[in-house]
Amino acid sequence: MKNLSNPKSIGFFVGLIFLFFTLLTSPPPGLSESGWLVTGVVLLMASWWATEAIPLPVTALIPLALFPLLGVYDFSDASNPAKSAFTKVAAPYAHPNVFLFLGGFILALAIEKVNLHKRIALKMLLSIGTDAKYLIGGFMLVSALISMWIMNTSTTLMLLPIGLAIAGVVRNTTSLDKDFRNFQTALLLGIAYAATIGGMATPIGTGPNIVVISLIQEQGLDVTFDQWMLLATPISAIMLLVGWWLLTHIIFPIKITGNEDTKNSLQKMYLDLGKISVDEKRVLIIFILTALAWMTRDVLDELFLFQGLTDYGIAIIAALAVFITRSSTGSGLIEWNITSKLPWGILILFGGGLSMANAIMDSGLGKWIGGLIPEINAVLLILLIVALIVFLTELTSNQATTATFVPIMIILATAEGNLLPDGSNNLSLVAQLAIPVALASSCAFMLPVATPPNAIVYGSEKFGITEMMRAGLYINIVGIIVVTLFSAYVLPLIF
Repeated sequence: MKNLSNPKSIGFFVGLIFLFFTLLTSPPPGLSESGWLVTGVVLLMASWWATEAIPLPVTALIPLALFPLLGVYDFSDASNPAKSAFTKVAAPYAHPNVFLFLGGFILALAIEKVNLHKRIALKMLLSIGTDAKYLIGGFMLVSALISMWIMNTSTTLMLLPIGLAIAGVVRNTTSLDKDFRNFQTALLLGIAYAATIGGMATPIGTGPNIVVISLIQEQGLDVTFDQWMLLATPISAIMLLVGWWLLTHIIFPIKITGNEDTKNSLQKMYLDLGKISVDEKRVLIIFILTALAWMTRDVLDELFLFQGLTDYGIAIIAALAVFITRSSTGSGLIEWNITSKLPWGILILFGGGLSMANAIMDSGLGKWIGGLIPEINAVLLILLIVALIVFLTELTSNQATTATFVPIMIILATAEGNLLPDGSNNLSLVAQLAIPVALASSCAFMLPVATPPNAIVYGSEKFGITEMMRAGLYINIVGIIVVTLFSAYVLPLIF
């Protein structure tokens, strides 16, 4: 009985109850039979995602099994209705943005393999100086910049031992336990928080970004790499600066000054890497060219040879480049066996979220839900949804939360009263209501379970849960304010 009372078991059976309820009852007035069946599947997936009753990627496969089986899509006039229905459901799992993220992941693996990220991190830290406050700021800046391009989990795992080593040096140079505890806690939390914040800045920085971009692209709005960065990078920068100030001046006041031992320790770590290798140089060139191509794609598109270039194509070209380019040993910079480290589950999760969202819209469920929601001021709605997502994500997967809530926001944006006179979608409103969901889902800083970076630094056992909750609450509030203001007033100027 004990196993039946844990959240995973409860979520598992609650999800099944939702599904069977819709199978055994008639749809409410105004909702089609297919819309009612989709409701059951959505509630099943939401329950299992929220409680992680089964692995998140496994839940994301449910549309492939249930939507064709339940007859959600009517292909009765096709030569093979079942195959046509499955093809319809399966198409989102190969969405172009899946390949954008795949290419980004492969490039990140190459960067990690040659230790380029560690060299860049240490070089930047040596340039910052050793004053305790600015040293923490340096770690946060490095963590954020690296997490813009590789997974925040990898960034945190790479920086944590460096941070602990520096903390050990500082410990030997201060006699006040409280001052050292403040420094160590602010440093470790800063690394984790900055890794999450940095991931907000680019489309490939974190999973929720790709999810929301994919879903709003289905509505007809093309979100480019540079457009996303134009909106999200200032948000990340503000949150990073304010977060650093709060950690080092308010939450954990830092009074330790710099010393030569800290600098020498960083210098030794850097020297231990040795001279920059040929492989590092080649990966660095590929990375720089890829980033430049993403940020200047609109300009390149005007040139004859690059008219077929897309953000997804750039990512795949980068992935091909690290396999094809020879390393110092004569093989590729990376080999296929390294792809076992790719987060394939995240890519499946994207597909499941997109497939679910398509069914919500195509079945009429979206329009029906939109008719139930009363009109509300857009800014207030953004504030409420951002606050809800921020605190909900403390307990649930940010990717699953995004996949569940973004379709709802799209429904609100495309409700009958919000359509343009010609009946088309108000794409600016779609972006304004949907994008904050993804950004807010990266603003959970209070609990170890909220994000992998939080869990990693908490696992160091150098601080307690109360310290993380206290600091995280401050940063959560900053995130709510900044994301709401930018979504309400800056986003419409970009999209």
